[in-house]
Amino acid sequence: MVSEMPKQLTTDTAIRKWTISKNEETYGCGGRLALYVRGYLSGRKTFYWRGKTWLKLGDYPALSLADARELALACSKHSKLGVSSQELAKAIVIRTKASDFAEAIRTVSDEGEQTELVRTYDDVFNEWYQRNSTRLWQDGPSRRRPLSMHQIWVPEEIKQLPIQDIKRQDVFRLIQRMFDEVHDSAGKQLGYMARVFEYAINAGYTDVNPCPPRKAFEAGVKEVKPHAFLPYDRMPELWNWIATRDFSPATALAMKTVMLTGHRISVVVQAQWEHFDIESGCWTVPARQTSDKTTSGLMKSGREFRVTFPEEFFSCLLQLKQEGPFVFPSPTTQGHVTPNATLKAFKAFDIRITNHGFRNSIKTWGRSQGIQDFIMDAYVDHSLTGLDKSYRREDLSVELSQTTAKLFEFLRN
Repeated sequence: MVSEMPKQLTTDTAIRKWTISKNEETYGCGGRLALYVRGYLSGRKTFYWRGKTWLKLGDYPALSLADARELALACSKHSKLGVSSQELAKAIVIRTKASDFAEAIRTVSDEGEQTELVRTYDDVFNEWYQRNSTRLWQDGPSRRRPLSMHQIWVPEEIKQLPIQDIKRQDVFRLIQRMFDEVHDSAGKQLGYMARVFEYAINAGYTDVNPCPPRKAFEAGVKEVKPHAFLPYDRMPELWNWIATRDFSPATALAMKTVMLTGHRISVVVQAQWEHFDIESGCWTVPARQTSDKTTSGLMKSGREFRVTFPEEFFSCLLQLKQEGPFVFPSPTTQGHVTPNATLKAFKAFDIRITNHGFRNSIKTWGRSQGIQDFIMDAYVDHSLTGLDKSYRREDLSVELSQTTAKLFEFLRN
């Protein structure tokens, strides 16, 4: 039986024998000193002190556990005396032993001192990501993607290079390999790296952005595979099939709401009664605040969106109404039914079904009914393009309500 890994690595022997199981695996090693050791799949082990931010002290075994503890104690002491995290980081670069740490602090604190602050690409990426992730990306896969791609694709030799030493050739080799192996991710990674280097320039860590332009890569043209979707003429079959399954009432009606609105599953399952007008059956998905990237359950576009349900369908939703805030309450928790469980229920009918595919199905149905494309784009909250974008400014609430009623009649037949 394999023994469980301790939460603390308290001896030099324990750190030396530590087998790293995942990238950036981290354990405490200094008791109350806020000292940690972080391991990488390359075998590298690095000491960090955690004060107001994570400060890298040095690599093991070049820096011993005993010296790392002394440095962590010195960092804590000088931090309490008002020394900034930036000054501490500079002092760590100059000195690696606690015995001359105080002298290093005096050196970097002298007026006019221009000691260069060394930052690795890994340091700068993590600083950039922590400062900007909640502002740039909505909570979910889009926010996790930059971090996971950094961890998986950026090699350790680039991560641990001082950022000012990274050359264009280093970035080119990485991104070209990604275009060869994971074409769809390569452009995103190039964009993330360009942002990191621009941040580093503004922060004074480097003077150049070595990222090549997109046209520098021989990437070819990748065949685009559209989202799979259910042919619209099978949607009534799915609608009726839902009633034959042992789904909870909340799950069944959440599925039908997805089919009727084309909304993303995450938006539907998080619907709240406070956003419904009980008299009219109108559901208003609130607009996202300009800087808000954390609130979930809103439209991807961030726009306010309204849909008025047919009276018969809305009566079914009202039967779900309970004390809690959610329209589709979970039968087992205090929250709502989950997006994954709802999508899994759809795939029990046809494994090819995707959430986005319903939007295609609904738009194709609309064309079969002679409904103009700009109305169907508005119905599924797609941004208008071309002349429609410039001139379609009218209120479409009546047309959208009529479309909902017509689609409901089609689905339940």
